[in-house]
Amino acid sequence: MQFTNVIKSELYKNFCRKSTCILLIPVLLSFLITLGFRTGAVSLSMTGNSSETLSCMDYLFMNWMVLSSSGIIGLLFLLFAVFQFSGEIERGQIKFFLLRSHSRAGVLFGKYFSTVIVSALSAAFAFAGTVFFYYMMIGSSSQGNGSFAASAGGLTTGGVLGYIGLSLIPFFLWIALSFLLGLYFGPFVTFVLSAVFLYGGNYISAQDMTVSRLFPSYWGNQLLLGSPSSDHLLPALGSVLLTLVLTVIILIFTSWRFNKTGIR
Repeated sequence: MQFTNVIKSELYKNFCRKSTCILLIPVLLSFLITLGFRTGAVSLSMTGNSSETLSCMDYLFMNWMVLSSSGIIGLLFLLFAVFQFSGEIERGQIKFFLLRSHSRAGVLFGKYFSTVIVSALSAAFAFAGTVFFYYMMIGSSSQGNGSFAASAGGLTTGGVLGYIGLSLIPFFLWIALSFLLGLYFGPFVTFVLSAVFLYGGNYISAQDMTVSRLFPSYWGNQLLLGSPSSDHLLPALGSVLLTLVLTVIILIFTSWRFNKTGIR
């Protein structure tokens, strides 16, 4: 089975598998947050918003902060990744792929890329859902102004999108790490250890330390603080490149170990 065929097979399986529905939880939570904000049950405010009304991008930013700061998005992505690899090794389902393929590396990379694709689609659905819920319940109310571009708290539309994009980049690395851990541990332990790395990385990236500058999330935070984008464009690109290089290294090592691992 070729690499592309593994991806196609995995995508088809994921869209048919009920467990994939966990990736729709952010959309549901976004709806509940919007409903709560509209009815007054949930309070969302932003410093520097003199008009006290929110544009679509203002609301998208605050909604994302609620979902990401609580770790919900990250934990769901990792849980899904654990199901994809460690879970199938534990249950022996991965043998069906190995019997049809002469390349374990093709199976590993196919599963990894399909996991990333489905996770990215989940994030895209969450963003689209948030925009839809804003215009359906907030935009025409006294809490919203109906405009799209960010305006509150000194935010810019590019800054909001840059912050969200940079906060998602590390998941390339965390998902790859969960695949590596899945070779040594069962699904539960793999998920817990992956979550430890996730929260550890988030904590470091939120600090003002030299090592923090290696994380794309750190530079996303700098965008929110109003630092000129020209001052940290190259360092931010460097941190993204470093993250992708580390991801490739982990996947190559995982592939090497996978070739030497007996599957029961």
